[in-house]
Amino acid sequence: MISIKRNLTAGLLAAIPLWVTWLVIAFVLGLAIDLVGPFIEWMVALVQPESPRLVEVLSSSVFQNLLSILVAFVFLYWLGWLTSNFLGRRLMMVFDTVLEKMPFVGKVYGGTKRVIKVFQSKPEKAQQVVLIEYPHPGMKTVGLVTRTLTDTTSGQSLLAVYVPTTPNPTSGFLEIVPRTSVTPTDWSVNDALAFVVSGGSVGPDAVAYEPPEQSRSETRGS
Repeated sequence: MISIKRNLTAGLLAAIPLWVTWLVIAFVLGLAIDLVGPFIEWMVALVQPESPRLVEVLSSSVFQNLLSILVAFVFLYWLGWLTSNFLGRRLMMVFDTVLEKMPFVGKVYGGTKRVIKVFQSKPEKAQQVVLIEYPHPGMKTVGLVTRTLTDTTSGQSLLAVYVPTTPNPTSGFLEIVPRTSVTPTDWSVNDALAFVVSGGSVGPDAVAYEPPEQSRSETRGS
């Protein structure tokens, strides 16, 4: 049963990015089809009196699908180019701010953006899985380190930790905690996500729950 649960969870984790990718492609293709439809109708009305054969080609589903795919490809390329330059990034920041303030839409959009940033960001070495005290001392939860920060007042090292929630890891939240307050683990990101998605039923059999001696001594000294 443990092997079955592990394989089912691994399959689910493999299917999630495929499903999200399909949703994005289907969404973009849907927009492209909506844009192409009126253009095709205009072209048909323009050439119908002079070229019935061309009208037949323009009206075919094959041509419309190919044109929709081309429009979607151009749109994604343009969006990628836009977000790669300074002005485009500023515009996307404004767009993100507007969406994240919208009821319901902001939670879905913001949560998805945070998850994507977690897997895109690279801390000092590799993505690090840690435990942080939450929701109160004596209880701990799994978090993913996304970057390191420095306290401008004390100079102490801080960590930005994304905490995925069960069973939907995209509804997580972000915490900024002192480095001395986290407990590092030897889990991989896949181990952590399998543990979260399965409600703790799938994952490694051991975890470093207590912080290292060095961290505890630094905490007492501060």
